[in-house]
Amino acid sequence: MIAGMTYYQIASFFIIYSFIGWCVEVVYQALKRGKVINRGFLNGPVCPVYGFGVLAVFAFTKSVLPSLTALSESRMTGEDNLVDLLVLFLLGVLLATSVELIAGWLLDVCFHARWWDYTQVPLNFHGYICLRFSIIWGLAIVLVVKVVQPAMESESTFHMPERYGWPLLAVLYAVYLADFIVTVLIVAGMNRRLTELDEIQKKMRIVSNGLSQTLGGNTLNTQQKIDETRLQAHLAGKELKDYSSEKLEDLRARKAALEKQILSHPYFGSLRLLNAFPDLVHEKYDSILKTVKQTGSAILAGRGDSEE
Repeated sequence: MIAGMTYYQIASFFIIYSFIGWCVEVVYQALKRGKVINRGFLNGPVCPVYGFGVLAVFAFTKSVLPSLTALSESRMTGEDNLVDLLVLFLLGVLLATSVELIAGWLLDVCFHARWWDYTQVPLNFHGYICLRFSIIWGLAIVLVVKVVQPAMESESTFHMPERYGWPLLAVLYAVYLADFIVTVLIVAGMNRRLTELDEIQKKMRIVSNGLSQTLGGNTLNTQQKIDETRLQAHLAGKELKDYSSEKLEDLRARKAALEKQILSHPYFGSLRLLNAFPDLVHEKYDSILKTVKQTGSAILAGRGDSEE
């Protein structure tokens, strides 16, 4: 056992509350944005941060403050007093907020992007956490520990024998792992394409600026030189303009192809992630990402209109 829980309980609780967290996120986003989206870093119906948050609370209360926990031996009763509920609320605020902070920081460090951003919310810390949602997490933990968990444990299905439960969990975690690997590859691919888009934009500016300076310099020179030199400068400028135009067309074509790759697969690719995290802020290429997100929003809006 670990922190008063068996390995089977830990594995089960993580899957269950990751799924419940995903359901909560889908409902919240539907109410907030007026549409149903697959809200989560992974493609599957799971939000791991919820699983880790609930496990952190269960582990702490079970091992340190067992009187507050609502695992198998405890139920919601009239004996719960305000002090116990307040302590549980504060623990929920502290532990769940810590998990959110660590998760946001790790995602930022690993993928150079902030997947949720509270910078516009009062009393936030580097955009990773904020007081408003910390209070919500605290209330949610009280609800989970005192209502949701006891209700689940009262169901006979929750007491599936381990000889059947472990194979099921093995399959679920295998899918979980595959989903995680695929998502990491998708994000890594998106970052590579954003890097290339940034390089293309720099080249386009160099070509455009070089063309402007050369043509401008040739024009000034031709005002001070004889007709033959003016003609040569004009021809040289025309050749440069033709070359630069061709170069710009190649760069634009490559840029469009990269944007198309990023915005492909709306249900299992980069476009799904951009739709699921509209506040995504990239550490290096945020201006490029904003342009791509605007195009992606237009694509999704067009698909929604066509489906209607």
